[in-house]
Amino acid sequence: MKRQQVMVILLSFALLLALAACSSGNNENNGNTGNKGTNGNTSANAGNGGSSASTGDNGAASDDAAAPADPLGKYETPIEVSAVRPISEGTKFGEGEAIDNNVWSRAYADQLGIKVNYLWTTPAAQYDQKLNIAIASNDLPDIMPVNAAQLKRMVDDDQVLDLTDLYEKYGSELTKKLLSEDGGNALKSGTFNGKVYGLPKMNSGLGQTDVLWVRTDWLQKLGLSEPKTMDDVQKIAEAFVKGDPDGNRKADTYGLGATKDIFGFFGALEGFFNGYHAYPNIWIKSDTGKLAYGSVQPQTKAALQKLQEMYKNGLIDKEFGTKDATKVKDAANAGKLGLFYGYFWNAGWLLDGKKTNPAMEWKPFPLPSVDTEPAQAQVPFAISTYYVVKKDAKNPEAAIKLLNFDLEKLWGKTAEPEVYNADKNGNAVFEFALLYGEAPRKNLDAHLNVVKALDAKDPSSLNAEEKSYYDKIVSYRGGDNNFWDSEKMYGPEGSLAVIEGYAKDGAHRDDAFYGAPTQGMTDNNATLSKLQLEAFTRMIMGGSIDEFEQFVSQWNSLGGNAITDEVNAWQASQ
Repeated sequence: MKRQQVMVILLSFALLLALAACSSGNNENNGNTGNKGTNGNTSANAGNGGSSASTGDNGAASDDAAAPADPLGKYETPIEVSAVRPISEGTKFGEGEAIDNNVWSRAYADQLGIKVNYLWTTPAAQYDQKLNIAIASNDLPDIMPVNAAQLKRMVDDDQVLDLTDLYEKYGSELTKKLLSEDGGNALKSGTFNGKVYGLPKMNSGLGQTDVLWVRTDWLQKLGLSEPKTMDDVQKIAEAFVKGDPDGNRKADTYGLGATKDIFGFFGALEGFFNGYHAYPNIWIKSDTGKLAYGSVQPQTKAALQKLQEMYKNGLIDKEFGTKDATKVKDAANAGKLGLFYGYFWNAGWLLDGKKTNPAMEWKPFPLPSVDTEPAQAQVPFAISTYYVVKKDAKNPEAAIKLLNFDLEKLWGKTAEPEVYNADKNGNAVFEFALLYGEAPRKNLDAHLNVVKALDAKDPSSLNAEEKSYYDKIVSYRGGDNNFWDSEKMYGPEGSLAVIEGYAKDGAHRDDAFYGAPTQGMTDNNATLSKLQLEAFTRMIMGGSIDEFEQFVSQWNSLGGNAITDEVNAWQASQ
């Protein structure tokens, strides 16, 4: 018996030696010791004299065999990468087009040699939930956008690649410039233990502040003044409900627009809370110098109390708790809503209403205040999305090359905004890009430059994107309502002029925390957010306002206290 076992071991050892010899021979035939690409091309590492395209210490595959060192170079033999992504509400595709067949997907294939295969897409509202399931089952695509909590979880679970060296090697000058334009905080927030795991989706914090959008043709019809105080907001909302602003002799118009999520981007209420000097969902510096969460401060209760009063008096849609942003937008475009808080680009969502009713006129206003102290618009930390690459992706550098291409075609020297930003019908085709980002002051600077050019009637100094806004405004002023929204955003009295006023006057309150998610946030944020939404909704819809103290107590006990300690420890380490 022992002799048979020895023979088996010897035969197995001989077989291993034979396999090793075959493997060695194959490598020699390849002429290098690097990896073999999926398309059989030689590793770029070898071609670059062995310069490292290391994927860090994860030991993951870095099969960048066909990837040229040129950040915008095309693969000699096309590659395929998989991805998942959310689709924003209101996204419109051209006839015969889809997320995998549009100007961006075709450019990826034609100019980079990268075919993106979407394993799945989903409406933005369901994306986090669906991705969480994929993360839990480790059924991941090569490239995916994630939120901060998902990023930390995936780093902790060793599911995503350390992109530090790949970013250094393949990142274009423009990409590196834009991703560090905020002083480096964005990239730091995607960095763990000194290694970059998440590429931040660069954005403008100021661009996510609220303005107050008002139907000024209704103001004029009802003889109302423009809003300057929170009392004005309430009076206008009441007049829009009871004054028959649409003239149909029916009580079918709403006052203040709101969505079931309370906070967000269209029909959101951050701006309303800011009018009461409350700053929900961000961290603020308290009088003691410590960081505190805005949602649990006394000023938030005062704003909730006023919202409850307005709801009780019919100034807020009784059904707001069931309506998403699209439904609120539809009400505005149908001429049933004339007052809401939202982002600067919400003018684009009002364009259909303007085309249907040319007499419809909206104007953005700075946030009114409840007292003599000017309101400060809350500025969230600009980065809420990161792009990650799964650990065993075959061509991880493709994500960086795609990001290079996206930023170049939108903001670089070879930018083509008429192709990649918006189509001839004004549809936001930039949303089709898999990866995206923009300079923090891009839109504000564009507004200033466009207004200057309009005053001088000379667009010669504008870049391609700015020139497109200039041309659209000129067309609108010539009678083409298809470009009304450009005037309302980039014109002299546009929403960006309001936000530039926030920046110029210091009328904004920045989120004081911009670190990577703490453990407490990862463990508890979902629970705390649900708790907050349910409590705030109940209070607005008539629940006891004294429930606020109970909400604060629950928030603290369910992880809020621990998170506050972690956030202040982070502050002390800065």
